[in-house]
Amino acid sequence: MHELAPIISALSGHRARRHPARRWLKRAAVALVLRESDQGAQVLVIERAKRVGDPWSGHLGFPGGRLETGDARSGSTAAIRETREELGLTLSAEDAITRLSDIRTLDHSRRAPLILSPFVYRWPQPAQALAPNHEVAGWQWITLGWLDEPMHRKTTRYRRRGVTLNLPCYHCAGQTLLWGLSLLVVDELLAAIRRSRPPSPPLK
Repeated sequence: MHELAPIISALSGHRARRHPARRWLKRAAVALVLRESDQGAQVLVIERAKRVGDPWSGHLGFPGGRLETGDARSGSTAAIRETREELGLTLSAEDAITRLSDIRTLDHSRRAPLILSPFVYRWPQPAQALAPNHEVAGWQWITLGWLDEPMHRKTTRYRRRGVTLNLPCYHCAGQTLLWGLSLLVVDELLAAIRRSRPPSPPLK
């Protein structure tokens, strides 16, 4: 069982990698919100509203968006703002658990490099009702223990520039896909949790 308290303790010592070009490139930030449940710790994911030309529309991801002028180049400020705008969920610095490593990707709307910075938060108390905006078609909570089971890892076919690739993914509730950058973020989160576990005793 992946319980929240030991996960928070494990992540407190996580060392995230900061991209050396982050000061000069466009940046975006996302928020991974964790909560405790009867099944163990869960992470909140959103289903993106479908938009023409968006290859990830209708798929799962995390609330977030580009840094704006008012964010003062702070990724955590942007993650908190975007979560409030997209879900009506108010996070604060007191809810922060850790940050994960920067990922260099591509801003598809501008065809330019982009640095994505993920931040991890605990579900704030008292609990809040979610009120998604037009960018969000829905949301779901996914149990980290389920994500950590290799049998649930699948592949999806992705075609780009005439080339078909089989890429790793999860088929979550309603067969929505969790893949791509969101999957990279989840993989780092799970790896950090696994590293904190004591080694299994040798078999006798």
